[in-house]
Amino acid sequence: MDTDRHLFESAFDFTACESSILLNQKPAKVCIDDITYTGSGEVRMGLASRASIYLYGTFQDVPAKDMMGVMFGSKEISSFHINEQDVEGFNVKIGGNVDERVMTVKWCPKSEPIYGVGGASTKMNQVVFHLFNFKDILAKHRSSEKKGAGICSIGHVDLSCNGWKVQLRSLVETSDNFKKLKSEGGYQLTHIGCLRKNNGTVLSGKETNKILNALRFFISFAKGAWCEPICAVGFNASDNRVWESWSSPRDIWHTPPSWFDPHHCEQLIELFPYFMTKWEKEDWQEALRETIYWYLNANNSSRGIDAGIILTQAAIERLSYEYTVKAKRLVTVNGFKDLWASDKFRLLFSSLGIPIDISSQTPELQKLAKKFKWLDAPHALTEVRNSLVHPEHKRRGQFDSAFYEAWNLGLWCLELSILRICEYSGSYSNRLVGDKYVGAVENVPWAN
Repeated sequence: MDTDRHLFESAFDFTACESSILLNQKPAKVCIDDITYTGSGEVRMGLASRASIYLYGTFQDVPAKDMMGVMFGSKEISSFHINEQDVEGFNVKIGGNVDERVMTVKWCPKSEPIYGVGGASTKMNQVVFHLFNFKDILAKHRSSEKKGAGICSIGHVDLSCNGWKVQLRSLVETSDNFKKLKSEGGYQLTHIGCLRKNNGTVLSGKETNKILNALRFFISFAKGAWCEPICAVGFNASDNRVWESWSSPRDIWHTPPSWFDPHHCEQLIELFPYFMTKWEKEDWQEALRETIYWYLNANNSSRGIDAGIILTQAAIERLSYEYTVKAKRLVTVNGFKDLWASDKFRLLFSSLGIPIDISSQTPELQKLAKKFKWLDAPHALTEVRNSLVHPEHKRRGQFDSAFYEAWNLGLWCLELSILRICEYSGSYSNRLVGDKYVGAVENVPWAN
């Protein structure tokens, strides 16, 4: 048996040019007024506007009073089961034929992912997952596949840490899908991932959930936007599908700046073990989860530069507390509370070797710093933020010209803080450098 076969194919037909992709078909049940109705169900990923997982069911022998009651709101569907799994959620569409006693239901899950096949104790040899809308990586390890009458180059990125092996791979369709994303936006499958253990031992559903969650934050941090492993499928030693997790891509196509340059896949390879080592520590996992969540929302400029400034600085303060108070004990809890926000930033950046001078790459902030006698970047960042969050601020509205620079500088400091805390010492893409080409990188400041 070719144990690597699933590294080279999607576990679902995401190539279908449809707004709704079929993921699975299983028996389904609904409950109305403590009466259970059985039927057939489908799991679909909707991609028309906002991606989401929906469950569809067709149920037989449903009395008119129950069907009409649900349609007009006098009755509720109390539960929806598919493949014997209870999926919390709500119905978004009821249809069918009253005369034939057939009811159709479109059900929206309360949350994703949905674990529809297998469970926490299911044993697997490898897990395949899918990445939509990732960066167009120029991988150094490459192979070839046929594409029509020609040959297509396939890029591979191998990540490893603590006995885990994660392989990311482009597809024959990847190049075409990036063209579609750039012209049409939306969602396109760009990479396949495979998760295994280095020693060939089995992995459980519980272990898989944990590392997929870590990858969710690691890959998203690399892109600078939500980019999650979705629709993971576990295969056993006999090559059978024994575990499935159904989920949808979170963000439509957009390309915000981030520290990771897609022409330097070694950045991912180097950071991964450091990130995972930190992630495995409970306190740091919570801190990284919160910080990266705020970072990803702040880095989406379409949601507002001013909101991004506020979220970025909330993330920096969270990191400063975790590092300076809990990890390094540079200051007490009460001492930290008594610090000005700028001092909390200054303490973190100085401890991590991140420059605190106002860069020449932020000329508007330099002008304001000279005018208002700001000491350094932490001072400038917090003054701009304070003018936004305090309605009584005496200089409210005077710093609008520097919003973009304050937003970008704050995110640069946040990216570097996360990298430094993870003990990364490689190259990165400096978001403060304007008009740079893809592939232009420099060493992190503490490596010089």
